[in-house]
Amino acid sequence: DVYSTLPVIRQRVLKVFGLNEPGIAELFRGLKGEIGDVVLGFYPRFPENHVTLSLRGADEDSVSAELDRVEKNIRALLGAHVFGSENDTMAGVVGEALLEKGFTLGLAESCTGGLIGHLVTETAGSSRYYRGGVMAYSDEVKATLLGVSRTTLERDGAVSEATIKEMAQGVRRLRDVDLAVAVAGIAGPGGGTEAKPVGTVHLGLSVAGETLAGRYRFWGTREQVKRQTAYMALDWVRRYLHGDPFLPGS
Repeated sequence: DVYSTLPVIRQRVLKVFGLNEPGIAELFRGLKGEIGDVVLGFYPRFPENHVTLSLRGADEDSVSAELDRVEKNIRALLGAHVFGSENDTMAGVVGEALLEKGFTLGLAESCTGGLIGHLVTETAGSSRYYRGGVMAYSDEVKATLLGVSRTTLERDGAVSEATIKEMAQGVRRLRDVDLAVAVAGIAGPGGGTEAKPVGTVHLGLSVAGETLAGRYRFWGTREQVKRQTAYMALDWVRRYLHGDPFLPGS
C-alpha cells in the first residue's frame, strides 16, 4: 500500500456549534468525490462537535494545498456553524470579535449562575472588552440591580421575553457597555411547568437602539442545560458581531 508509506501526515480540526452529528453527516452526504484522499471525521465535545480533516502525502506543500481546498469546501458547507479551529475556544473567538469591533461586553446571568462570565474570563486579556456582569438569580436582584419592572416579573415571570429584554437593557446601562447579554431559564431537574418545561431558556441581547430576544429548549442534566445556555449566549454575540443570523429557537 503506497499511500500508507507516504511520509507527511497532517490533520486539521474545525469546531462546530449548533449542529449535531446527524446534521453534520447529512450535510456531508455526496462529498466523497470532492474531498480526494482527505479523510473526514467528526466527534462530539459537548456542546461542540469537532470535524477533522486528515491527509497523508509526499510533501508538506501538496498536503497543505489539498487540505486548504477541502477545508474551504467544508467551511462553505457548514457556514456560521463553524466558530473556530484547532485551539480556538468559543469565548476566545467572541473576545476577538469584540476587540475587532471595539465593543465592550456586559452580562446578566440567572440560570447559568456566572458560567458565561467564567468562560469569558478564561481568556487572558478579557479585561480589554469585558466590563463585568450581574448574577441576578433572584427576582429581587433583577428588580433592584437591573431595573426589571416588578409588574413585568409578576405578569410574565422571570423566564420570559419581556423580562429578559429588561435584564439585557438593565445590565447594559449598569455596566455602561456597548453590548449586553442576559439569560434566564429553568435548568431543572424541577421547576418546570407545562408552559415552561425544564430546559426552557430565554436569551436577550441589547445594543444601543435595539434589544433582541429568543427562546430555546435545551435537553439534558442541569449542568448540560447551563452549559448549552452559556454557549448559546456567546454564540449570539459572535453571530451578531459577524452579521450572521442567530440559531433558530423554540
